[in-house]
Amino acid sequence: MEDWLKELIRYDFEIVNAEDTISKVFPLLDKLDQDKAGAILVMEDGKVYGVVREKDLLRTSVLVNPHETKVKSAAIKTGIINVSELTLEKVLRRFIEDSTPFVVVKENGKYGVIYINDLLEALKDRLKDKKARDVMNPNVVTINAHESAAKALALMRTNGIDRLVVVDDSHRVVGVITGKDIIDRIVAPRRRARLGEEKGEKDKTLSIMVESIMSYPPVTAERMDSLADIVEQMLEHKVSSVVIVSKDNIPEGIVTKKDILESLIREAAPSQLKVELVTRDITLDEFDKEAINKDLENFMRKFGEFLGESYMFVYIKRHKDVFRALPLIHVRMKLTSERGTFFASGEGWGVEYAIHATLKKLEREILKEKELLLDHKMIRRFYEEVLEF
Repeated sequence: MEDWLKELIRYDFEIVNAEDTISKVFPLLDKLDQDKAGAILVMEDGKVYGVVREKDLLRTSVLVNPHETKVKSAAIKTGIINVSELTLEKVLRRFIEDSTPFVVVKENGKYGVIYINDLLEALKDRLKDKKARDVMNPNVVTINAHESAAKALALMRTNGIDRLVVVDDSHRVVGVITGKDIIDRIVAPRRRARLGEEKGEKDKTLSIMVESIMSYPPVTAERMDSLADIVEQMLEHKVSSVVIVSKDNIPEGIVTKKDILESLIREAAPSQLKVELVTRDITLDEFDKEAINKDLENFMRKFGEFLGESYMFVYIKRHKDVFRALPLIHVRMKLTSERGTFFASGEGWGVEYAIHATLKKLEREILKEKELLLDHKMIRRFYEEVLEF
């Protein structure tokens, strides 16, 4: 056990029963401190069953019958760490795999939580020598400020992300829109009306322009800024991402809290497997896991000499759509290497096809970098030969 982690454990969180209805959860959301958590512990038979995240309440099935839908149906199961086994590596893995703003811990039958902001605050000194460019995602998904909220949601779903960078007609950053923005400014007013509270702003629909509901001004940084400074900005402005911009305010990347945690887990477990699988709404059997790991390891070996030391995170999520008994699967891959960081996302019917489709996209990104490197070498060789005369 790492004693400094134990000092981060807190006991100020909300609790609901798994058999309660969703209508009892909504009032608790307004009580949550933005500095602490965006989720609530769900208890069943005296034990933690899972958590309810605010973004899960966006589901239509939940909003249609909030007085009848049970909390358990909207909860996601989370891992629980015994305090006696508390290590940084385990805490980081729980944050990444559960995608929650806190990690649940247990000691002598008593539950507690470690909030992500408290952890990042404690780790700032370790991040002083790391730069934004080391962890940022350069493939920024943008949307024009004059597009609709409906298009924003569609882009989020297509790319498997929960936020978009908002730009003006000159492609300069003017804001950020997240799934939470849409919940707070479109869904929540309708929810309050449905629950018999104040009418709220019922005139707001998904046809409203992004600029009307986006968060602004955007929190930005430059690629050479330290991660410690970026964490400071996240905590100060109460945001979970920072947009990396050029001198002209053109988006060059984005850094999220998850990106920072992923960089830390590579240091915490340098000798572990170079591939991390994270699943959501799907359970993989041992046969599936073995097949996926084999495909991923073959891929890593194929480009091993070019990439050098590398680490891959693979996120697999199941959608509700089904075709010929196969579920629609969304896959997102992030490969961090000595040659840089590569991203790819894809969808397909069934896990195997979705993995292969995304690997093909990732391979194209790596080959682009190889071609670019080859071009640079050819140009350098040309100048060297010319300068000889």
